[in-house]
Amino acid sequence: MANALDPGNMKAAPDPANQIPTDFEQTMASAIENAFLALLQQDGMRTFAVDTNASEARDRRRLLIAIAQGVVRHLVDNAGAFQVSGTDSLGKPISASLSINGGTTLLGGI
Repeated sequence: MANALDPGNMKAAPDPANQIPTDFEQTMASAIENAFLALLQQDGMRTFAVDTNASEARDRRRLLIAIAQGVVRHLVDNAGAFQVSGTDSLGKPISASLSINGGTTLLGGI
């Protein structure tokens, strides 16, 4: 789902022949995995395969999913900390909302 916080999950059973679990793709955890891979490549370090569901990949993803779920839980629990203020180019007030896993938490209008 576009424009929503999705930490990710990994429900599919381990199977090295399988590709990335669909509940992991296009999530915050997947983005963290890609960023981690890019940093390893940048520093010339040993990298890892991302197009697998082998136990090594699942072990790594379990940690990344936990981090992403913790970040999203923190954002949900502290949604009131987000303050957006301003006006658009026509001088009209801006409204802000935060969409988490398909639901919308209204942060308020300005």
